[in-house]
Formats: sequence, structure tokens, C-alpha cells
Amino acid sequence: MADLKHVTYCGLHCQLCAHLARIPQQAAALQGTLRGEGWTSFGARVLPGFEVFWAALETLARLADTCAGCRGGCGDPDCAIRVCARAQGVVVCSACARFPCSRIEHLAAHYPNLVADGYRQRSVGIEAWSKEQERRRRAGFCYADIRHPS
Repeated sequence: MADLKHVTYCGLHCQLCAHLARIPQQAAALQGTLRGEGWTSFGARVLPGFEVFWAALETLARLADTCAGCRGGCGDPDCAIRVCARAQGVVVCSACARFPCSRIEHLAAHYPNLVADGYRQRSVGIEAWSKEQERRRRAGFCYADIRHPS
């Protein structure tokens, strides 16, 4: 069985989210730029709140290392999709006979590939699909690029 740490119950892949795919790298890059420009030496003297800002950048830079994933409690603890999937005893919503339900369709309004990915999960299996998502990640794919605005 595939490692499901980065596979959400709804069928998204955590590593394709900007929170893991882009934000950590961008935060680390900004830290590097600021460090190179000497901000670690004088930032607190010239910019009120610099220490808080720097700590936030450090947290953001480590998101990919610290994220517990959907199954580990990341996100809304009362997520209706997570609660339902657990109650139905499915590893991922695409394994449910009612897929795609109204909850998935509602989320798919913001992630237009969600339903198609669910059918792909059914077709090739979660392990092969997960490997496909890793190839997407290496190619630079990120949900933020296709996500519909709220």
C-alpha cells in the first residue's frame, strides 16, 4: 500500500498545494536574500516587528517538513469530507460508492481536477496515482495554478 501521508481523504495530494510546493521555498529564498543584505544584523532596529516576521518566515520555510498531512490532522479538524470518509471506512473518497458526492463537487468548484483525479485513482489505483502526483510535483504543477477563485 502506498504511503498516504500526502493523500487527502478528498483526493488531493498535499505536495501539490502551494503550502508545501511553493511557500516553503519562497520563504527560505526571502530569508536568504534578507540574510545576504544584512537584515539579520539590523532588521530589528529599523523595522518594528522584524523578529516576529523572521520567526514567521522560519515557520513557513519549514512547512514541508512539519506538515502532518490530512490524515495526521492538518487542516480543519471538523472537515466534513474527512469525517465522512472515516465514517464510511474509505481510504480516499474515490473509493466510496457515492463518489462524487455533493461535498466533493463543492470542493471541485475550487479544484477543477479533483473529480477527474478521483476517477483516475479508481482506474489505476491509489499507489500508481500517488506516483503520478509525485511526477506532477517534480514538473512544477501546483493546485494554485488551476484553482478557481472563491
